[in-house]
Amino acid sequence: MAYITIVQLSERLGATLYARLTDRVNGTTASSTVAQRIVDEAEAEADGYLARRYETPVNLTAHPELVNILEARVLDLAEWAAWKSTPFVSDPPQRVHALYAEALRWFQDVAQGRLSLPASAPPNSRTTDDEGPRYEACPRVFTADELDGL
Repeated sequence: MAYITIVQLSERLGATLYARLTDRVNGTTASSTVAQRIVDEAEAEADGYLARRYETPVNLTAHPELVNILEARVLDLAEWAAWKSTPFVSDPPQRVHALYAEALRWFQDVAQGRLSLPASAPPNSRTTDDEGPRYEACPRVFTADELDGL
């Protein structure tokens, strides 16, 4: 389930900037393929943080109260990704830096449990594979009783 669309990214950036940031040839014609890749990467980054505590992707149909907050934060990530991936701009504006840093801080707080998503689905239960390495030894060939007297 998508948190944002390329249309929302286009509306946030404006037509001229959207074309400049998504066109990899000359920066004048918008590319929906590049824009979709940017959106997918931003959503994957968001899910990477959310998956630490919640089932992902978060079902926005079941939890419509989360639409606005997730949309805003994922758009922050997508805008940063658009600026960083274009060959025509060397450094994103300070405003984009600040929005990206705040979005990352928010996702990190959610992942670490300092913030909770209201009414979102609980995380998948952890399996034993998620608990780290395990060691299991074979039974001893010689026990202390068998070696008594040697």
